[in-house]
Amino acid sequence: MLEENLDKILRISADMGHYIGDAHVPLHTTSNYNGQQTDQLGIHAFWETRIPEMFADEEYDFLVGQSDYIYKPVEHYWNIVNKSHSLVEDVLGIEKLLSQNYPEDQQDCFVERGEGYIQKMACEEYAKLYNEKLNGQVEARFRDAIKAVGDAWYTAWVDAGEPDLEEIFDNREIKKDLKEREKLKKDILTKKIIGR
Repeated sequence: MLEENLDKILRISADMGHYIGDAHVPLHTTSNYNGQQTDQLGIHAFWETRIPEMFADEEYDFLVGQSDYIYKPVEHYWNIVNKSHSLVEDVLGIEKLLSQNYPEDQQDCFVERGEGYIQKMACEEYAKLYNEKLNGQVEARFRDAIKAVGDAWYTAWVDAGEPDLEEIFDNREIKKDLKEREKLKKDILTKKIIGR
């Protein structure tokens, strides 16, 4: 932001968002990150993908309020990691107990993901029950991640002297880039031979 380099702002902001989001996933804080040590292979995708795909659109509230400045970044980020790690026992323990008391043939199903792609995933009813037993944990971590990313971006902006991001965007040769992309898209659709 200090350099007013939009490409770097966007790339680094995306990287920050990715890593901050990852820090909110409990299984990212343990060597048993996919249940390989507890005979729970696939629990990572179960928690991080299956549950959100089933419930996020209809049930999650992603409005988390305005961003706050992070005064103690090191402490702030370690608190995120420690909070995530404190949930590992529940993530694994609840699923382990559930799997021992739920019909084994109703735990995993084959689910169509995308056109013609079938993947083994937790069955819908099993996933619903696991989500209920987690008592909103996945949504809470998603909400905390959204807030933390916003706080990080806001803090970076304040620390850079609150530059006018709209002006930075407008000053970039964005119109030229957009015209080139539109032409490329049109050329691809009309199947012209193109080169750059």
